[in-house]
Amino acid sequence: MPKVSVIIPVYNDGIYLKEALQSVQSQPYQDFEIILVDDGSTDMDTRKLLKEAEQVRVHVFFKEHSGVSITRNYAINKASGEYVLPLDADDLLGEVFLQKAVETLDTNTKIKVVCGNEQLFGKRKGIRKLPEYSIEMLLGQNVFPTTSLFRKSDFLKTPGFNANMKESFEDWDFWLSLLESGGEVRKLDVVARYYRVRNNSRNFSLTVKNLKSLRRQIYENHKPLYAKHFFNPLNSFEYDLLLNSREYKLGRRLLKPLRALYSKLR
Repeated sequence: MPKVSVIIPVYNDGIYLKEALQSVQSQPYQDFEIILVDDGSTDMDTRKLLKEAEQVRVHVFFKEHSGVSITRNYAINKASGEYVLPLDADDLLGEVFLQKAVETLDTNTKIKVVCGNEQLFGKRKGIRKLPEYSIEMLLGQNVFPTTSLFRKSDFLKTPGFNANMKESFEDWDFWLSLLESGGEVRKLDVVARYYRVRNNSRNFSLTVKNLKSLRRQIYENHKPLYAKHFFNPLNSFEYDLLLNSREYKLGRRLLKPLRALYSKLR
């Protein structure tokens, strides 16, 4: 049996699939299988490409459309690997992440999650370096890319990816389920995934109403955990959105001369 199962849900993402597969197959670490699950794609080219992708270490399954959470759960239940690594069909796996993440999990059974940095490409550029993990920080915002390594045995102790996180943040909800009973996290200073930003990328097209609804759903899903811990509001995703907003940056720029004048007059 392979050590790692790389699970890739696919929904009308056939044009990116070849790149995603190549990013996995070119890894220095080769003890893996790839589980491709088509979530009821309506694009026939995607379904054709999936059938063509099947080979010795690439297993392809087709199911009715039910959303990314149920599709990830389905893929993990089909997986035979000891470790699980999710990857979205339009993203790319970091060049050495798999090898280094496996080595890290192998060294310590207390570690539940191995994560790395996130490199944006496409419509946006830049690298997202992760903050230091704490459960309080995780209650405030999602601090791991979806592409992080964990044990299948730990997954089976959770409800899995929750289908009620329909619009986004299903990975954040899952990390809370995985870590609410404790466990360590290791952050590697390498790129875990290259995140393709498109015009319709979910996390970059959410409205304020969407975000409020998702925050409420996260809270409802994990009430006992929120009751047990407090998080600093300055570590929340809402505060990060404010700091990165154009309005806030413009306001700081306009006020900078006034602050300088005020400091001289004090």
